[in-house]
Amino acid sequence: MFMFGKKKKPTTKSMLRAQPGVQQKRSAFRMPVEFEVLYELDGRKGRRSALANDLSAGGLRLVTDEDLIKGSLLHLDIQLPADFLDEMTVEKEVFKQTPFGLRPESVRERPPGFEPMRLRSKALAPFYDVAMKKFAFGMAFVDTPPPVQEELQRFIHLWQLNFLRTRRNDD
Repeated sequence: MFMFGKKKKPTTKSMLRAQPGVQQKRSAFRMPVEFEVLYELDGRKGRRSALANDLSAGGLRLVTDEDLIKGSLLHLDIQLPADFLDEMTVEKEVFKQTPFGLRPESVRERPPGFEPMRLRSKALAPFYDVAMKKFAFGMAFVDTPPPVQEELQRFIHLWQLNFLRTRRNDD
């Protein structure tokens, strides 16, 4: 339909708009990745092994044989997987001194690996994974120092980049 001076945009039912009243529960992007974690329940001696997946800078899903109480505080010892970095290079801009002054130059290099981390976390959302016959918990990281958060975000970025690159090569 044409109106004087304005064109009406066609609308389709497939167009979805974000609703301002809807609250998102997650504050960070989550990436599907699995790796082993050692954890220690706050106030109890001894560490146990678990599987971590669905990682974000703000938390992860912890899969374990132990049924934890909602709100439990845990210390997680994490070593992020880095084997995928062996085949990966990223482009980096460096500046080289030339007779004409500093000039930018792009170089490709392998990203550095990840240091072991110890994180405090809180059990938020417990559920039982019937297929795995294990307990799973949504865990939120507590009091995470900014450098550790940045390292988690760097891992997620590189993992996602690797996923996109390898998926493209499989087609």
